Amino acid sequence: MRSRIYTIISGHFKSWYRSKSSIFWTIAFPLLLIVLFGAIFGSGSTKFDLYLQNQDLSANTPTYFSQGYITVLNNTGAFNLHVVPAEQPDPLTYVKNDAQLHNRGQRLLVIPLGFNATVMSGKNATIQLYMDQSDQASASLAGIVHSVTVSYAAAIAKAPNHLILQQVGIVTKNIRYIDFFIPGVIGMTLLTTGVFGAVNTNGSYRELKIIKKLATTPLSKIEWILGMVGYQMILATISLVVILFFGYAIFGVTATIDIYTVGLVVAASLLFPGIGMVLANFVKEAESADAAANAITFPMMFLGGTFWPRETLPDIMKIIANFMPLTYVNDGLRYALIYAEPAQALTNTLIALGLASFFIVLGSVLMNWKEE
Repeated sequence: MRSRIYTIISGHFKSWYRSKSSIFWTIAFPLLLIVLFGAIFGSGSTKFDLYLQNQDLSANTPTYFSQGYITVLNNTGAFNLHVVPAEQPDPLTYVKNDAQLHNRGQRLLVIPLGFNATVMSGKNATIQLYMDQSDQASASLAGIVHSVTVSYAAAIAKAPNHLILQQVGIVTKNIRYIDFFIPGVIGMTLLTTGVFGAVNTNGSYRELKIIKKLATTPLSKIEWILGMVGYQMILATISLVVILFFGYAIFGVTATIDIYTVGLVVAASLLFPGIGMVLANFVKEAESADAAANAITFPMMFLGGTFWPRETLPDIMKIIANFMPLTYVNDGLRYALIYAEPAQALTNTLIALGLASFFIVLGSVLMNWKEE
C-alpha cells in the first residue's frame, strides 16, 4: 500500500516538475507578486507630487513664516515638492503643462504675497490648495496638507484656526476611478491577447513542425508576422468595442473614439504581438510559452498604470515603468478616450508605434525557420 501511494505521489510530482507552466503558477507567480507588491507597498508610505509656489519673498528669499511652513511640509515625508517660480504669472497653466509632461497630479499649493506680514499682525492668513477633484489621491493629499496647516498654526500662534487652507477645484471633467480603469483594462487586454497569442501560436506550431514547413513556402517571415498582427487587430477591435459598450451600459463611462484611439489600437496590435514574436524565439516548447508570457505581462500590468496611477509607485518603480511598453499604451488610451488631450495621445501613439516597429523587425530577424 505504501509503495503504491509513493508511486502516485512520485508520478504526479514528476508530471508537475516537467510542466513549466505548473512551476510558474506554483512558485514563480507567488514570488513575482511578492516582489511587485512589496516594491510598491512595502515602504508603507506613499509620496504625493505637490507643486508649490511661494509668492511671499523678501529680496528673493522666502520670508520666515513661509519658509517655516514649507519646512514642516517637507518634514512629513509625504510629498515630492516641485517649486513653481514666484514670478510665474500663470501658475495653474505651468502646473498643467509640467504635470502632463512628467505624469504627475495637477496639485498646486500657493503661499500668497504678504503671508508673513499677515501672520505677524495676528490676522488669519489664507493658503490656497488647487487640486483636480477627480484625482484619486486628492482626498488623502488634502487631508495631510490640512493637518500640517493646523499644526503649524497651533505652533506659531497657539491658534489652530490662525491659518486657513482654501481648497480650489481645477477639474475640467469629472473623472471617476472607473473612467481611469476602463482604458487600463483595454490596454491589459491588448497586452495579454497579443503576447500570449504570438507566444502560444509559435510554440505549438514549432512543436508540430509547422513553422519549419513554412520555410518551404513562398511566405516570408515578415508576412507571417504581419498576418499574426492583422489577426490581433481584429481581436483588439472586438475587445475595445465590448469593453467600452459594457463600461457605458453599466457604469455610464463616456469615451471619445477618434483617430487617436484608432491609432493607439493599431499601435498596440503591432506592438504586443511583436513582443510575443521576439519572446517566442527563446521559447522552444509550447509548455513553456505560458510561463514565459506571464513573466513578461504581469510586471507590465502592475507597473504600467493599469490598476492605479503610476505616481503612487515608489520612485524606482516609476523609472522601471517608463521602460514598459504598456505604460505608453495605457497613457495614450486615457488621453484619447477619457481626458480628450490629443497632443498627449499623439505623443504616446508615436512612442508605441516606434516600439512596435522595433519589436516586429527584431522578431523577424531572430526567427530562423530552417533551424526549427
